[in-house]
Amino acid sequence: MEELVLTDPVVVPEKVTAKYKMLALTMNTKIELVPGKQGAVMIQLEDEHGGLFNHTYVGAEAKEFIQFINTADFSTHSLTKRVLNKLSTDGILPGTVVGEPDGTI
Repeated sequence: MEELVLTDPVVVPEKVTAKYKMLALTMNTKIELVPGKQGAVMIQLEDEHGGLFNHTYVGAEAKEFIQFINTADFSTHSLTKRVLNKLSTDGILPGTVVGEPDGTI
């Protein structure tokens, strides 16, 4: 399974988080979570302790994200890797994606 290894681990009292795996990706072109900003991409990650991290792109950022996913060539990088890399490149959770795609549930 692919996971994001953080450049700077997230530190919670008595718990250090250094890795996240993607749990869920939800894309909606119509929803308006923020007034005047239509569209949302919601990403849910799980750390190595079972803790959850959620990030939501809204409005124009969400629409750009959906277009990016819709036009991606998944023969070179998996959907999971693309999402984790996006979170890293955008500075949400800087780090490096490691591991191989895992198609099992």
